[in-house]
Amino acid sequence: MEKFLKILVTNTDATSGYRYVSLNDILQVVQASTTEVTVTYRNAVSTADVLTITHDAIAANAHTMRDWFTDSMERAYAQSWQKSAINSNSPLPLNAAGTAPVTVTAIALA
Repeated sequence: MEKFLKILVTNTDATSGYRYVSLNDILQVVQASTTEVTVTYRNAVSTADVLTITHDAIAANAHTMRDWFTDSMERAYAQSWQKSAINSNSPLPLNAAGTAPVTVTAIALA
């Protein structure tokens, strides 16, 4: 059974709302910057797709959004095969100022 992470995107355009991110065939998850996590998927022998999750800034040199994503992956795979998606609203890490949980502002696949 394929597993998905259900992520709330706070954009103000047509991409806002809940988006489903596949958790299958992931090669790596990287905290690319203080505002982006990249998820690399294996989709063929010689190619890969990269999903970029853009979010509020976190502290410099932190990996809290990457850790949140990978922890959510583990929770999803621990669920019954009958539950294909889990809601990602579990505690998101705090923003760089430490004043509020991070929000996801965009998800793009390239």
